[in-house]
Amino acid sequence: MVLNIPYSVKTPHGIKEAAEICLKCGVCCVIEGYSCPAQYDAQFKPTQTYVYDCLGHEEPSGNKNIWQCVSCHKCEEMCPYEVSPVDFIEAMKEQALQGGHAPQSIIGELMQVITTGYAFPITPNTTRQRERLGLEPVKLNHELGIIAEKTGLLELLNSLKEAQD
Repeated sequence: MVLNIPYSVKTPHGIKEAAEICLKCGVCCVIEGYSCPAQYDAQFKPTQTYVYDCLGHEEPSGNKNIWQCVSCHKCEEMCPYEVSPVDFIEAMKEQALQGGHAPQSIIGELMQVITTGYAFPITPNTTRQRERLGLEPVKLNHELGIIAEKTGLLELLNSLKEAQD
């Protein structure tokens, strides 16, 4: 069975129509050590891969599994047919976020990165460890917050956070 998935992608130049045509060969997910890291989840098998689950879901932006994609592009690198599932999955993540379907943990992680520039909290332990290793203190980076504000991402995340509280 062939999966033919049309979708829209937001680019800096506007909306671009795209499509991925997956022949369901499984190469992207079943070559151990080289394939999609999400494939290691026990729910996925060689005949029902992570990529098939994402591309073939009847409501892709509502599929909770899209958040397992780490955007490593291994699927794209491994595909002998030059399909790019990661482009589709990233577009579905954006639709899910815009539609309020992102998990609270994702919203929290995005807020953490936007407000500090780091994917993890800067704790007193982090400061002590850095001092002990002779490293400079961590400097907060507020540029991402400025970008998020100007693009509307910060407003969207704040509204999603309020709706979930």
